[in-house]
Amino acid sequence: MRYAVAGLLAIAVVAAVAVALRPSATLGPAGANPSATATFSTPTASSASSPSPEPAGVSIKVTKTSVPAEYHYAVLGSEPDYRLVVLDLDAARVLEVATIRVVRSPNVPGGPSSGLATSADGRTVLLWVVLPDASDSMFLIRPEQGDARLVDHGEFRGGSVSADGSRFAVARNDETASLTGLWVGPTSDGTLRRLVADDPHFNGSPPRPYAFSNDSSLIAFGVGVGDSGAQGFVMSVDAAESRVERDASGELRVAGAEATGPAAGAEFISTGEVFLWSTRNAFGGETVVYIYDLTAKRVARLYRPSGDAVILTAAWRPAAQEYATIERPLCCGVFVPGTAGWLRARDGSARTLGDAVYAGELWWSRSGARLFARLGGDDSVSTVTDLLAGKTVMQFCLRGGGPPPAPCT
Repeated sequence: MRYAVAGLLAIAVVAAVAVALRPSATLGPAGANPSATATFSTPTASSASSPSPEPAGVSIKVTKTSVPAEYHYAVLGSEPDYRLVVLDLDAARVLEVATIRVVRSPNVPGGPSSGLATSADGRTVLLWVVLPDASDSMFLIRPEQGDARLVDHGEFRGGSVSADGSRFAVARNDETASLTGLWVGPTSDGTLRRLVADDPHFNGSPPRPYAFSNDSSLIAFGVGVGDSGAQGFVMSVDAAESRVERDASGELRVAGAEATGPAAGAEFISTGEVFLWSTRNAFGGETVVYIYDLTAKRVARLYRPSGDAVILTAAWRPAAQEYATIERPLCCGVFVPGTAGWLRARDGSARTLGDAVYAGELWWSRSGARLFARLGGDDSVSTVTDLLAGKTVMQFCLRGGGPPPAPCT
């Protein structure tokens, strides 16, 4: 599974039975047309009393697009018109998958944001669009079919798709307690059932999905412990509904799930092993990289940095015993000199990959031969770099215009 969370203006879901989240959408017939359209609008209190010509909401139109062998998705553009694109990293070109129109009610502060998760082959995409003071919208998209399905609207805090594209998971934090928690279901019909319930008013709710196992039978997720990070868990997707239990000391329990340790992210690297990483912040937490053995129920620590270094992101190398990290000092703001990429081995050895300032995303090529990072630097151009080779793969405009060096408007 690949995933990314990015601001649309920046670089860069009480029952023990299945609940179908029914979309309010009009979809083009599958296979009948080269594109499909899904629309959802949620009027706010202000727009309900004073109707506007174009109500607040999100609409999406998907065009059939072949997914490249080496790909990466991104949301580009500026309010109200955005584009879901797929980067062809072999050909260094941008392919448009969908147009997205986002309309907000007047006088609502803050801008929209979005998140993405995909299957390993990129042919199943989960997209959620977050609107301030309005319901968010989540879509399942199949670019090669030109199809979009509105999963639901609510308050979404994350999502994940299994490697084979058969399942997806959603984190919901709605004010309604019966909706808040971790939801899972098949992508074939977009229905979901709640796997883990949570208190919508707790700081750190809801549980956020990190990754499915290779056979899609297990899911790794994190439960927030407040401002200082999250506790990792692994659970069968077919388990009975459970809930997050917190005691006075802050200890977390989820019946039917195995606790792994602190976790900001996770990947299944074999049938019985999960790769996890966590990082401290100004409020606490722990910076550590480790493997959790599901059979032995044991943690094998791989790396704990000395000093105040924190890990921005980490990724396990396919078919190898190595992983990559992006690290920086804890101090001095979000992006600071000293941010660097590292290639680390399971035996503890490591080598630096050099400067990686403004790295927002990190992922391996499907073969593991290349290590990609998406770099920024300004609000108009983004760059994909191969950190192993130290070479720029491609550049693209974030809001419009032709490919660099043409002006990016």
